[in-house]
Amino acid sequence: MTTITIPKKLIKDDLLIIDRKSFEKISKENTELRLAIKAIVEGELALRKGRTRSFKDFLKSKFPRYAKNY
Repeated sequence: MTTITIPKKLIKDDLLIIDRKSFEKISKENTELRLAIKAIVEGELALRKGRTRSFKDFLKSKFPRYAKNY
């Protein structure tokens, strides 16, 4: 086993050591979460500015056979 000494000057708050696979998984999840939040915020802004369409209009354009029952 290798011992690594990290000077206190480099550690500002807490030090956490995790394995690479866990770090990569967390990093990927954070990226996906950021993209999802960005999409939600953009959708909210579009809704507030009136740049969205109703669910009924969406059905009519994408799934016309279901719009008949709506």
